[in-house]
Amino acid sequence: MVSSSTASSTRSQTPDDKHKLFFDYADKTQEALSTFTELKKCSYASKELGNSNSHDFIECDCYEEFQDGVNHACGEDSDCINRLTLIECVNDLCGSCGNDCRNQRFQKREYADIAVFQTQKKGYGVRAQKDIEAHEFIYEYIGEVIAEDEFRDRMIDYDHRGLKHFYFMMLQTGEFIDATVKGSLARFCNHSCNPNAYVNKWAVAGKLRMGIFANRKILKGEEITFDYNVDRYGATAQPCYCDEPNCLGFLGGKTQTDAASLLPQNYADALGVRPSIEKKWIKLMKANGEKILKSEVNNINVEFVKSLDLSPCESLDDVSKVMSVLLQADDNLIIRRLMERILLTKDQTMHYQIIKLHGYRCFNKLLGIFEDDSEIQLEILEYLNCLPKTTKNGIISSQIDKKVEELKEKPELTQVSDELLAKWRSFETYKRITKKDISESSHKKMDLRRLRLPPGWEIIHENGKPVYYNAQQQTKLHHPPNGVTKTFGGSQPSRPSTPLDSPSNGAISSKKRPLDAEEYEKKKKQRIEFQRKELERLKNEELQQLKDKLELEDQKKTELEKIIAEANQQKELEKQQKFKEQQEEEQKRQKKLQQSKGDYMLHKWNRFFAGFVPNLVRHYEKDLGKDHIKECARDIVKTLSSKELKKDPKKSPPPEPSKEKKAKVREFTKVYMEKFSQKYAQRKKK
Repeated sequence: MVSSSTASSTRSQTPDDKHKLFFDYADKTQEALSTFTELKKCSYASKELGNSNSHDFIECDCYEEFQDGVNHACGEDSDCINRLTLIECVNDLCGSCGNDCRNQRFQKREYADIAVFQTQKKGYGVRAQKDIEAHEFIYEYIGEVIAEDEFRDRMIDYDHRGLKHFYFMMLQTGEFIDATVKGSLARFCNHSCNPNAYVNKWAVAGKLRMGIFANRKILKGEEITFDYNVDRYGATAQPCYCDEPNCLGFLGGKTQTDAASLLPQNYADALGVRPSIEKKWIKLMKANGEKILKSEVNNINVEFVKSLDLSPCESLDDVSKVMSVLLQADDNLIIRRLMERILLTKDQTMHYQIIKLHGYRCFNKLLGIFEDDSEIQLEILEYLNCLPKTTKNGIISSQIDKKVEELKEKPELTQVSDELLAKWRSFETYKRITKKDISESSHKKMDLRRLRLPPGWEIIHENGKPVYYNAQQQTKLHHPPNGVTKTFGGSQPSRPSTPLDSPSNGAISSKKRPLDAEEYEKKKKQRIEFQRKELERLKNEELQQLKDKLELEDQKKTELEKIIAEANQQKELEKQQKFKEQQEEEQKRQKKLQQSKGDYMLHKWNRFFAGFVPNLVRHYEKDLGKDHIKECARDIVKTLSSKELKKDPKKSPPPEPSKEKKAKVREFTKVYMEKFSQKYAQRKKK
C-alpha cells in the first residue's frame, strides 16, 4: 500500500500495558466519511481490470449444514477447498454447499465493528469497537481499480494538488486500488512496524479483492494497523509514530526499503520464508555493498527470490498457502519457485492435499504458462505421473487431460504424455454424492456432511448409495474408514472397516474366504462390464451436454443477433430523428437570423428618414396640432423604410440623403399630409 499518512497512535490510559487502547477518543466516523465518497464495492476503470487468474469459478465439495436456519457449510474450521485457497463460494454456482454458506464474507460485507478516531500526530485512525478474534475478517479495502499508467498519472496529479494523504494499494501486477477520492473506511487503517492485522487477496466471483484480517486477537478499543510493506514510489519519507520497539523510524525512503520485508506476506508464507531468512540476506547484501531494490511492478526483490533454498511442503497448512498463491499469482518467477516447492514434495499425504486443493486445475494452468519451456512441462508431467490414484472427476473437471493430449505433439513430451493419459484412463469416474443421497443415508446415524476423511479417501455414489472409496488402495467400504473425524460438532468415533465383500450380518468375520478361479473370473467380468456401461453412460452424458450446450449457444446467438438488429434499427431511427431535429433547428436559426437582419436594416432606414422628415411636416403643426404632427412623422418614416426594404432588403441607407431623395420624400410627404389634413378637417367638422 502507498499512503502518505503515517501509522501512528498516541498513548491513552489503559489497564493493559501490552496494547494501547483508545476508549477516550471521540468517534469521528461520520466526520471521516465526509472527506471522501464511500463505495460499497470497487469500481473498475475497465472490465479487464481485477480479473482473477483462477479463470472459471471453482466449486467446493462441502455440503449444506443448516442449524437454526443458518447454513454453517464452509465455515472457519471446515475443509472447504475454496476457503483454504482464498476463493469465496458464490450462490447458485457452488452446488452442494448450498446458498449463503459461511464462505461469503466479502459478498455479504461481514465487517467487524470499527470506528474512526482522531490521533494527535496524524490524521484519522481506526479502532475496534468489539474484540476481534485472530484471522477474523475486518474490512475490505475498496476503491477505484486502475491500471499502472493511470496510477502514476494520479500520483503526480495528487502531488500537484497538494494532497497530503494518498491511499493506493497494489491489487496485482500493473493494477492498483486507489481509495484517495472514493473508497471505504479501511483507507484509514494506519501502518505499524508491529501490526495486529494483515492484508490478504481473495478471488470473489472472478474478481480479486483485498481484505484486512486480524493477525491476532484485537482488543476492544485497540487501533487496527497493518504493515504497508512497500516503497514510496518517489514520495518523501515521513516519520513513523507507531511507538513499537522495532519501529524503523520512517515510512518510505531508503530506511524503509532496506528494512522492510523483501516479499509480500502471502508470497513469503507460500515460499516458507521466515523473517530471520530475510534479515540474514539483507545483512549479507549490505556487507557486500550491494543495493537492495524491490521491483516497482510487483513489490518483490527478484534477487532474493532467486537465492532462496526452497524446502518441500511439510504440512497441510503449507500446501494451502502454496496452492492459494498459485491460483492467483501472475508473476512467473513466483509461480516457478512455488512450483519447485511442489515438485520437491514427496509425502503422499501432501500429494492428496495438493490434488484436493484444485491441484489438477493448478497444473493445467502451469502447463499453459510454461508452454514455451518443454523442460518445465516435462518436470510437471513426470510429477503428475507420480501422484497417487484418485477418482477421475478432478481430471475431467480441470480439463488437464485435454492439455496433456495437446502436448503429445511435442516429440520430447510424447512418451510421458502417453504414459500419463494411459494411467488416467484406468481411473474410475463416479457420480458425486448428492443432497438426496445424504437424506437417504441419515438413518445410519452418520451425517456425511460432517465427515473429515483420512488422506486418499472419498465419498462416492454407487448403486444409489454412498460408499467410502480409496482409489490408491482400490478399496470400497460401506462404513467410514479408521481415522475419520467430524468437521462440525465434535469428532465421530471410528468404526471397524468392513469391505464390500464381507458378511453383512453385523459380525466381523475373522478371515475372508478366498475366491476360486471361476468366481474370480465371474467377478472380473462383472466389474469390466460395469466399467464399460459406466464409461458408455458418461460418454452419452458428455455428448448430450455438448449437444445441449451447442443448442443453447445457437439460441443465444440468434437472440443476440435479434437484439443487435433491433438496437441498430433503433439507432438508425434515433439518428434520423436527430437529423430532422437538427434541420428544423437550423431553419429556425436561419429564420431568426434573417428576421434579426431585417429588423436591423429597418432600424437603420428609420433613423435615415427620421433625420429630415419631421422638418418637412412641421409647418402643418398650426392646423393639426403637435401630437398629430409627431404621429404623421412616424407613419411617414415607417412607410418610407418599408418601401426601401421591399426594393432591396440588403441595401443600407446612404450617410446623407441626396437632393433627388429629399425631393421624392418631400413630394410623398406633401401628398400624405394633404390626405391626412382633409380627413382631419372632415372629422373636426363632424
